Amino acid sequence: MKKWKKIATLALCICVMSGNTAQAAVPAESTGYKAVFDAQYYYNTYPDLQKALGYDEGKLLNHFITEGMDEGRVGNAAFNVKAYMKNNLDLLAAFGIRNLSTYYDHYIEHGKNEGRVATATLPSKNPNELAVFSTQYNTKEDRATNVELASQRINGIVVQPGKTFSFSKSILSRTTRNGYVMAPSFASGRVVRSVGGGICQVSSTLYVAMLLSSIPAAERHAHSLPVDYVPKGLDSAIVQGVKDLRFKNPFDYPIRINSSYKDGTLTVSITKVEEEAIKEVAERAKMTIVK
Repeated sequence: MKKWKKIATLALCICVMSGNTAQAAVPAESTGYKAVFDAQYYYNTYPDLQKALGYDEGKLLNHFITEGMDEGRVGNAAFNVKAYMKNNLDLLAAFGIRNLSTYYDHYIEHGKNEGRVATATLPSKNPNELAVFSTQYNTKEDRATNVELASQRINGIVVQPGKTFSFSKSILSRTTRNGYVMAPSFASGRVVRSVGGGICQVSSTLYVAMLLSSIPAAERHAHSLPVDYVPKGLDSAIVQGVKDLRFKNPFDYPIRINSSYKDGTLTVSITKVEEEAIKEVAERAKMTIVK
């Protein structure tokens, strides 16, 4: 696929230089991108490209290859990179978020033939939602108290552009005075009991939501043993004063962490916050704002 990119980009550059031959010279089929790109769909979906490029199939395909994929743009109705990441968490663990074009490559070369799901099963009801992810836990276990308490403490936190969020600081010290209870946890490859056992399910659920939102971790650690609530490579261990989950808001707008639980389902989402609404919402919900 990487070879295709080089060939396609070179061909497109030649076509653009030769004027009106671009459309006919480099259709998506001939470069291998038909599974993820349709010029008409791409043009209709992005007004900024309509203004900048007009309806020129060669220029649109060139933009998709050189910029659009790494920006996470949708090239046709059959493939949405964010949906592909969420529906195939093994790929998310393997590829991460540094190079989104890898997911398009995988779908073209393997995913489509494997029947992997590449579209959203249900559209988001919130246009400002960047991503949402859920995990399951047993409400009858001791750790449920810690899961729910940590969920409550990160819920509603707003992180301003360029500012850093710390999971460990946000959920307060894991002490009985702060409401945490004894529950199973990992220590040096062994299962032990400690105050706050179970909070790592919340940090891990948040970590997956971060990745699906294209937010890289400034700090993240794997557990010493496998966990059963997220796939391998997507967990995030928390040890007070030693291991934390931290991220810097990479966007030019504030983002809010939303965390809730119901009947053994923990759900964490990350949403864009309109600047003018922050003070009003913070006052009403008593949110924490990371400045």
